[in-house]
Amino acid sequence: MNATINIIKHLVDDLNKYRDAYYNDNKSLISDREYDAMYDRLEALEKETGVILSNSPTQTVGFESVSKLNKVKHNHPLLSLGKTTNVNEFEKYFSDRCCVLMGKLDGLTCSIVYRDGKFVSAESRGNGEIGEDITHNARMFVNLPMEIPYKGEMIVDGECIITYSDFEEINKREKTEYKNPRNLVSGTVRQLNNEVVKNRKVHFIVWKLYSMTDSGKSDLPKTNSDCFQLLSDYGFDVVPYTDFRKTNYNDGEAERKINSIKNECEKRQIPIDGIVGMFNDIEYGLSLGNTSHHPRHSLAFKFYQEDNETTLEDIEWSTSRTGLINPVAVFEPIEIDGTTVTRATLNNVSIIKELQLGIGDTITVIKANQIIPKVTQNLTRSDTYQLPTVCPCCGKPVEIRSDNGREMMYCTNKYCSAILHDKISNFASREGMNIVGISDERLKTLMQHGYVTTFGSLYNLAEFRSEIINIPGWGESSFDNLMDAVEQSRHCKLSNVIVAIGIPSIGKTAAKMLERHIFEMARYNNNKNYFGMFIGNAMNDHDWTDVPGIGKPTSDAINKYVHDNYQEIEDLAKELYVEVEEVKEKNDSLKGVTFCITGKLIHFTNRNALVEDIESNGGIVVSGVTAKTKYLITNDKTSGSSKNKAAEKYGTIIISEEEYKNRNF
Repeated sequence: MNATINIIKHLVDDLNKYRDAYYNDNKSLISDREYDAMYDRLEALEKETGVILSNSPTQTVGFESVSKLNKVKHNHPLLSLGKTTNVNEFEKYFSDRCCVLMGKLDGLTCSIVYRDGKFVSAESRGNGEIGEDITHNARMFVNLPMEIPYKGEMIVDGECIITYSDFEEINKREKTEYKNPRNLVSGTVRQLNNEVVKNRKVHFIVWKLYSMTDSGKSDLPKTNSDCFQLLSDYGFDVVPYTDFRKTNYNDGEAERKINSIKNECEKRQIPIDGIVGMFNDIEYGLSLGNTSHHPRHSLAFKFYQEDNETTLEDIEWSTSRTGLINPVAVFEPIEIDGTTVTRATLNNVSIIKELQLGIGDTITVIKANQIIPKVTQNLTRSDTYQLPTVCPCCGKPVEIRSDNGREMMYCTNKYCSAILHDKISNFASREGMNIVGISDERLKTLMQHGYVTTFGSLYNLAEFRSEIINIPGWGESSFDNLMDAVEQSRHCKLSNVIVAIGIPSIGKTAAKMLERHIFEMARYNNNKNYFGMFIGNAMNDHDWTDVPGIGKPTSDAINKYVHDNYQEIEDLAKELYVEVEEVKEKNDSLKGVTFCITGKLIHFTNRNALVEDIESNGGIVVSGVTAKTKYLITNDKTSGSSKNKAAEKYGTIIISEEEYKNRNF
């Protein structure tokens, strides 16, 4: 059937060329008899195959305008892809399973629906869940089939693109300001008048047959390569692709196949920015599930991480509970990987100086690891930005300190309201003391009136009941509810208090390890004053490096924090009844074995369930991979994540969740 489809495409192209010459240039390139014979043959082949292309001369669809593009919820999520820029990592991802390699098209993703053999609707990707209805524009795509032989419902995903040659022609003709075909097609497909789409020769290239259903039964082929063949038979332009399977005898074959796809896309003038690999077995690919960001059945190999130009409009500063003042770049909105980005962290003062920033400079932004916006370059380098000299919150002087060779800005005012607010907010949080009912607004009110100044002051609020209940927005009921929550928090676990007081670098996992360490010490010394033991050891500069996951810098940070805040922590200790959580072990089969967990889980309901299982068997769970970590549990062994890289560096054994569950390690 493919040969017949090619004949249809050639007839459509030739007839359109003759029509254009006749109506626009007043030239007859062939006789009327020859034209009519070709037209009749095209009509017969369309009837025979059931395939009618959108630009076929047998179709007389007029131009259409809409007042706005309506938002539509997709019938399936159009997720981004996991990405790597390392070809070896890309090849390793598919192990020895058969996959298809295809061009990663650099255009606008959309999804198209057919029913009863006819085109029904088209939607742009949008945010992956909600897109825009572009049905009127899809009718003007150069090569989109309006009718196909399949009479059930069929959904295809693909890319709207403008070829490089058409892009250059459009730029000359219209004097557009678009920098590349992707930006041009994105702006074109979102036009209200579809005549613009027709004139700019938008193509649709399919890269996924999502579903085929008829009377509730799926007709989807078992492999992606069979899907591509079927789509080609139905008249679609399919993304350039090839099959690939890694063996011990084909070193370098992946790179050769990638180059062949690049050459094919170049020949067809199709914009691409990488290669996508997809497991050929559809059922197997779906069984791998999704992360919150991307499906696991595919991985993209990007040729480069593209810099996106924009203009720096401002640098905003915010003060954290440690006094560190963090800079954030604010810039003109740009679209990266399907999302609009307006802000990116600058991390520290050193980066601002290295980039020689100034307001109005042209900067470039990427999404580091496709997630976090990051400023990469300053093309202008005016170096005119003046660093603030006072805290943006309290107005007191700031100071620049060196931290691991980087310059950081700190507020010098220990009583800065931003520091105090974040500190108390962290203290009352669910991970800390879990004081329900102390919202940001309520906390600000209590601070403004001077009722909350330290950790311990929360436990003395009852003294000010008559004043607080008369503050607008408060009342007896809300105050009493807060007091109930405060009283309940007096009885707490040591790990919660350690998280609550806000020691730098100490989160929930490290706090639980410290709690276990203190419990062992308390049992040895027959002393149940757990919080007091923790404070006393820190004041005596205890070496905490025996605790899994705690290195020398963190050990020193624990001691320094307690030294610097001793009186406040000591006063707090008088208000609390602190216990430790004894781990009830099922057995000691994992005793002393250290695990780290990363990524989405499949078998356990959540991460806490897996942590509980490890600890109940005597194991230890840490938040980061170090030289002491024995196993990293991940369902994505080939990921380029920082934890996977750290595991390779330290010789940590990487195992899957299933391998852990079956104790196959």
